[in-house]
Amino acid sequence: MSRNLTIVIPAYEPDDNLIILIDKLNSFFNDFNIIVVNDGSLHHDDIFESVKKKDNVTLLTHEVNRGKGEALKTAFRYIKNQNLKTVIVTADSDGQHKPEDIKKVYDYYKKNSCKILLGSRKFDNNVPFKSSFGNNVSKALLRLCLNDHLNDNQTGLRAFDYTLLDFMINVKGSRFEYEMNMLSEAIRSYIPIDEIAIETIYINNNKGSHFRPIRDFSKISLCIMKYLWPSIISMLVNLAVFIPLVIVYKNSLDINKLICFSLLASAADVLVNVLINLIGICYGNKRIFKSRSRWIKYMIKGILNIGISLGLLLLFNLGFHNYIVIRILTCVILIIIFALFNYFVLKKSKLNEE
Repeated sequence: MSRNLTIVIPAYEPDDNLIILIDKLNSFFNDFNIIVVNDGSLHHDDIFESVKKKDNVTLLTHEVNRGKGEALKTAFRYIKNQNLKTVIVTADSDGQHKPEDIKKVYDYYKKNSCKILLGSRKFDNNVPFKSSFGNNVSKALLRLCLNDHLNDNQTGLRAFDYTLLDFMINVKGSRFEYEMNMLSEAIRSYIPIDEIAIETIYINNNKGSHFRPIRDFSKISLCIMKYLWPSIISMLVNLAVFIPLVIVYKNSLDINKLICFSLLASAADVLVNVLINLIGICYGNKRIFKSRSRWIKYMIKGILNIGISLGLLLLFNLGFHNYIVIRILTCVILIIIFALFNYFVLKKSKLNEE
């Protein structure tokens, strides 16, 4: 097998587009390999028999359907076991990725110092609603929760090299959510992700897709939103410190006590958030503290937490005296402010047109 390029194509109930794609790829590349993973297809044995006869194609088979993520990981494990020092490009089997774009992604990857490269589609008025809606929502969530922006986070056309195989194999997820988990974990690990524009193709309004809009989109959304857990847990600790103190001292509350309680609660909030990330539990990210700029940014958020808490406390104290409600509102407002900070401060990614 060639060590230069391996194209991985997961396939579930494919049609003739798979054969057409393989034949066209052979006219664009020399000395390369294709790994097709039959993900438990119940039909189209004739197509897989044709695939199997191709000289440069390796066919791997799941006896039952295990999902796109598992199909990709099966191919990645095969490449690792074969000890291939190769560039890996993943592509879909339904004809949505043109051979020209696959070559475009590979050529750009080879010429530039990329770690992960996405072949990103442009979402305009000709894109099916369920596709554009899903991508736009997941794009917004990615910016809110992980402080990163990608033009197309659901594309199946991606390139990376063999040095990331262990990372790719260990990413959780068995179906479409695997591809989002891959990007989320790469962002959290500070693995650079680049994008290059490709043609947007939807055949028959994307009717051949096996994407389940409600179930799969929910999984993809949860893949991103789970990274809010450190903020949610630290917020609950904030309330768990503040509320009992207010209840115990309710008969002697004054502004000085409220400021002290607020400071204690905010300090506990920040401390717990730091510990969650340092230990790496509940989707905390210990890598935050390996980057000086990220550490400084993280500490600024902690200072803002305390400052905004005191500011809101003094503001609401002018006429509203239900301090428990004030504290709950403060915590919710803080999470919203930090999320919006991530969303609006972040610059849009530059989509390469080469």
